[in-house]
Amino acid sequence: MSPLESIHHSYNEATQKTLLLWEKSAGTGAVRDAPFYPPTKLAISSGNRPELSLDLRLLLSEMHKVTQEDSLADVNPAQGVHFSFFPVTNALYDRVDQAEGREEVAAIFTRCCADHVMHIRQLRLVALPNQILLAGIPDEHSLTVRKRFADALLESAWGNKVRARYPAGDIPQLFWHSTLVRYNAELMSTELRAQFLRKQHGDFGEVSLPVRLVMCNYNWQQVEFLV
Repeated sequence: MSPLESIHHSYNEATQKTLLLWEKSAGTGAVRDAPFYPPTKLAISSGNRPELSLDLRLLLSEMHKVTQEDSLADVNPAQGVHFSFFPVTNALYDRVDQAEGREEVAAIFTRCCADHVMHIRQLRLVALPNQILLAGIPDEHSLTVRKRFADALLESAWGNKVRARYPAGDIPQLFWHSTLVRYNAELMSTELRAQFLRKQHGDFGEVSLPVRLVMCNYNWQQVEFLV
Protein backbone atom coordinates (compact mmCIF):
# COMPACT_ATOMS: atom_id res chain seq x y z
CA MET A 1 0.00 0.00 0.00
CA SER A 2 1.44 3.38 -1.01
CA PRO A 3 1.68 6.23 1.55
CA LEU A 4 -1.25 8.03 -0.07
CA GLU A 5 -3.35 4.84 -0.15
CA SER A 6 -2.50 4.30 3.52
CA ILE A 7 -3.82 7.77 4.40
CA HIS A 8 -7.06 7.15 2.49
CA HIS A 9 -7.46 3.75 4.17
CA SER A 10 -6.86 5.27 7.62
CA TYR A 11 -9.62 7.82 7.11
CA ASN A 12 -12.12 5.14 6.14
CA GLU A 13 -11.06 2.90 9.00
CA ALA A 14 -11.35 5.70 11.57
CA THR A 15 -14.86 6.57 10.42
CA GLN A 16 -16.05 2.96 10.36
CA LYS A 17 -14.77 2.32 13.89
CA THR A 18 -16.47 5.50 15.08
CA LEU A 19 -19.79 4.63 13.47
CA LEU A 20 -19.76 1.27 15.25
CA LEU A 21 -19.19 3.02 18.58
CA TRP A 22 -21.99 5.48 17.87
CA GLU A 23 -24.37 2.64 16.98
CA LYS A 24 -23.64 0.89 20.27
CA SER A 25 -24.31 3.96 22.42
CA ALA A 26 -26.95 6.63 21.96
CA GLY A 27 -25.51 8.70 24.80
CA THR A 28 -22.42 10.88 25.00
CA GLY A 29 -20.77 9.05 27.90
CA ALA A 30 -18.62 10.68 30.54
CA VAL A 31 -17.82 14.38 30.31
CA ARG A 32 -14.13 15.20 29.89
CA ASP A 33 -12.33 16.46 32.98
CA ALA A 34 -10.51 19.10 30.91
CA PRO A 35 -10.78 20.58 27.42
CA PHE A 36 -8.81 19.03 24.58
CA TYR A 37 -6.31 21.90 24.69
CA PRO A 38 -5.72 24.89 26.99
CA PRO A 39 -7.83 27.49 25.17
CA THR A 40 -5.45 30.44 25.35
CA LYS A 41 -2.04 28.75 25.50
CA LEU A 42 0.17 29.02 22.42
CA ALA A 43 2.00 26.25 20.57
CA ILE A 44 4.55 26.39 17.77
CA SER A 45 2.99 24.92 14.66
CA SER A 46 2.95 25.22 10.88
CA GLY A 47 0.14 25.36 8.36
CA ASN A 48 -2.33 27.96 7.14
CA ARG A 49 -5.97 28.99 6.92
CA PRO A 50 -7.87 28.38 3.67
CA GLU A 51 -10.57 30.40 2.03
CA LEU A 52 -13.72 28.46 2.92
CA SER A 53 -15.96 27.01 0.23
CA LEU A 54 -19.69 27.70 0.35
CA ASP A 55 -20.37 24.06 1.32
CA LEU A 56 -17.97 24.27 4.24
CA ARG A 57 -19.34 27.60 5.45
CA LEU A 58 -22.85 26.15 5.38
CA LEU A 59 -21.74 23.04 7.29
CA LEU A 60 -20.09 25.13 10.01
CA SER A 61 -23.16 27.34 10.24
CA GLU A 62 -25.36 24.27 10.70
CA MET A 63 -23.03 22.90 13.37
CA HIS A 64 -23.09 26.18 15.26
CA LYS A 65 -26.87 26.30 15.01
CA VAL A 66 -27.51 22.82 16.43
CA THR A 67 -25.02 23.33 19.29
CA GLN A 68 -26.09 26.79 20.46
CA GLU A 69 -27.37 25.41 23.76
CA ASP A 70 -24.76 22.65 24.11
CA SER A 71 -21.88 23.70 26.35
CA LEU A 72 -19.93 20.52 25.53
CA ALA A 73 -19.66 21.31 21.82
CA ASP A 74 -16.65 23.26 20.57
CA VAL A 75 -17.24 24.09 16.91
CA ASN A 76 -14.31 25.84 15.27
CA PRO A 77 -15.11 29.42 14.21
CA ALA A 78 -15.03 29.86 10.44
CA GLN A 79 -12.10 32.25 10.69
CA GLY A 80 -10.15 29.66 12.68
CA VAL A 81 -10.43 26.76 10.25
CA HIS A 82 -6.89 25.74 9.39
CA PHE A 83 -4.84 22.87 8.05
CA SER A 84 -1.78 21.97 10.07
CA PHE A 85 1.36 21.01 8.19
CA PHE A 86 3.41 19.89 11.19
CA PRO A 87 2.55 20.92 14.76
CA VAL A 88 5.88 21.33 16.56
CA THR A 89 5.10 21.66 20.28
CA ASN A 90 2.30 21.28 22.75
CA ALA A 91 0.48 24.41 23.90
CA LEU A 92 3.11 25.58 26.37
CA TYR A 93 3.29 29.36 26.15
CA ASP A 94 1.32 32.38 27.29
CA ARG A 95 3.28 34.74 25.04
CA VAL A 96 5.47 34.44 21.97
CA ASP A 97 8.57 35.66 23.78
CA GLN A 98 8.34 32.74 26.22
CA ALA A 99 9.35 30.32 23.43
CA GLU A 100 13.06 30.72 23.95
CA GLY A 101 15.13 29.50 21.04
CA ARG A 102 12.26 29.80 18.58
CA GLU A 103 14.74 31.35 16.14
CA GLU A 104 16.24 27.88 15.68
CA VAL A 105 12.83 26.49 14.74
CA ALA A 106 12.39 29.36 12.29
CA ALA A 107 15.81 28.67 10.75
CA ILE A 108 15.02 24.96 10.35
CA PHE A 109 11.64 25.81 8.87
CA THR A 110 13.20 28.21 6.38
CA ARG A 111 15.79 25.63 5.38
CA CYS A 112 13.29 22.81 4.94
CA CYS A 113 10.03 24.48 3.95
CA ALA A 114 10.76 27.89 2.39
CA ASP A 115 8.07 28.83 -0.15
CA HIS A 116 6.43 25.41 0.08
CA VAL A 117 2.75 25.18 -0.89
CA MET A 118 0.83 22.16 0.39
CA HIS A 119 -1.95 20.76 -1.76
CA ILE A 120 -4.68 18.69 -0.08
CA ARG A 121 -7.35 17.16 -2.32
CA GLN A 122 -10.38 14.91 -1.95
CA LEU A 123 -11.47 16.67 1.22
CA ARG A 124 -14.06 14.69 3.12
CA LEU A 125 -15.45 14.40 6.64
CA VAL A 126 -13.84 11.89 8.99
CA ALA A 127 -15.47 10.91 12.28
CA LEU A 128 -13.68 10.21 15.53
CA PRO A 129 -15.67 9.28 18.64
CA ASN A 130 -15.81 12.88 19.86
CA GLN A 131 -14.47 14.89 16.91
CA ILE A 132 -15.35 15.62 13.28
CA LEU A 133 -12.47 16.31 10.94
CA LEU A 134 -12.17 17.66 7.42
CA ALA A 135 -9.38 15.55 5.95
CA GLY A 136 -7.80 14.98 2.56
CA ILE A 137 -4.97 13.51 0.54
CA PRO A 138 -1.73 15.54 0.27
CA ASP A 139 0.56 15.82 -2.71
CA GLU A 140 3.63 13.58 -2.57
CA HIS A 141 6.06 16.50 -2.41
CA SER A 142 4.37 17.76 0.76
CA LEU A 143 4.94 14.34 2.34
CA THR A 144 8.64 14.67 1.57
CA VAL A 145 8.96 18.27 2.79
CA ARG A 146 7.09 17.60 6.01
CA LYS A 147 9.22 14.52 6.79
CA ARG A 148 12.38 16.55 6.18
CA PHE A 149 11.14 19.28 8.54
CA ALA A 150 10.15 16.80 11.25
CA ASP A 151 13.43 14.91 11.04
CA ALA A 152 15.46 18.12 11.26
CA LEU A 153 13.54 19.21 14.36
CA LEU A 154 13.99 15.82 15.99
CA GLU A 155 17.74 16.11 15.51
CA SER A 156 17.81 19.62 17.01
CA ALA A 157 17.54 20.98 20.54
CA TRP A 158 13.77 20.95 20.01
CA GLY A 159 13.63 17.17 19.64
CA ASN A 160 12.26 16.47 23.11
CA LYS A 161 9.48 19.02 22.75
CA VAL A 162 8.52 17.47 19.39
CA ARG A 163 8.46 13.98 20.91
CA ALA A 164 6.31 15.26 23.77
CA ARG A 165 3.80 16.54 21.20
CA TYR A 166 3.46 13.01 19.77
CA PRO A 167 3.79 10.69 22.80
CA ALA A 168 2.11 7.69 21.18
CA GLY A 169 1.70 8.61 17.54
CA ASP A 170 3.54 8.87 14.25
CA ILE A 171 6.08 11.64 13.73
CA PRO A 172 4.98 13.32 11.54
CA GLN A 173 1.27 12.70 12.02
CA LEU A 174 -0.60 10.55 9.48
CA PHE A 175 -3.74 12.65 9.00
CA TRP A 176 -3.87 15.85 6.92
CA HIS A 177 -6.87 17.58 8.37
CA SER A 178 -8.68 20.42 10.05
CA THR A 179 -10.72 19.69 13.18
CA LEU A 180 -14.17 21.19 12.69
CA VAL A 181 -15.73 20.22 16.02
CA ARG A 182 -14.58 18.76 19.33
CA TYR A 183 -17.08 17.38 21.81
CA ASN A 184 -16.06 17.43 25.47
CA ALA A 185 -17.37 13.97 26.31
CA GLU A 186 -16.54 10.41 25.30
CA LEU A 187 -18.91 10.45 22.31
CA MET A 188 -20.44 13.00 19.97
CA SER A 189 -23.96 14.33 20.56
CA THR A 190 -26.90 12.97 18.58
CA GLU A 191 -27.31 16.28 16.73
CA LEU A 192 -23.69 16.36 15.57
CA ARG A 193 -23.75 12.70 14.61
CA ALA A 194 -26.72 13.49 12.38
CA GLN A 195 -24.79 16.37 10.80
CA PHE A 196 -21.92 14.04 10.02
CA LEU A 197 -24.14 11.33 8.55
CA ARG A 198 -25.88 13.82 6.27
CA LYS A 199 -22.57 15.10 4.90
CA GLN A 200 -20.44 11.97 5.22
CA HIS A 201 -20.09 11.39 1.49
CA GLY A 202 -19.80 15.04 0.51
CA ASP A 203 -16.91 16.26 -1.62
CA PHE A 204 -15.39 19.38 -0.08
CA GLY A 205 -12.89 19.95 -2.88
CA GLU A 206 -9.25 20.81 -2.33
CA VAL A 207 -6.98 23.48 -0.89
CA SER A 208 -3.57 24.85 -1.84
CA LEU A 209 -1.89 26.74 1.00
CA PRO A 210 1.51 28.36 1.48
CA VAL A 211 2.94 26.81 4.63
CA ARG A 212 3.69 29.29 7.42
CA LEU A 213 5.41 28.85 10.78
CA VAL A 214 3.24 30.21 13.58
CA MET A 215 2.57 30.39 17.26
CA CYS A 216 -1.13 29.85 17.81
CA ASN A 217 -3.76 28.63 20.19
CA TYR A 218 -5.60 25.43 19.37
CA ASN A 219 -8.28 26.94 17.12
CA TRP A 220 -6.16 29.64 15.49
CA GLN A 221 -8.06 32.52 17.08
CA GLN A 222 -4.68 33.76 18.33
CA VAL A 223 -1.98 33.57 15.67
CA GLU A 224 1.49 35.09 15.42
CA PHE A 225 3.41 34.39 12.23
CA LEU A 226 7.06 33.52 12.83
CA VAL A 227 7.99 32.87 9.17
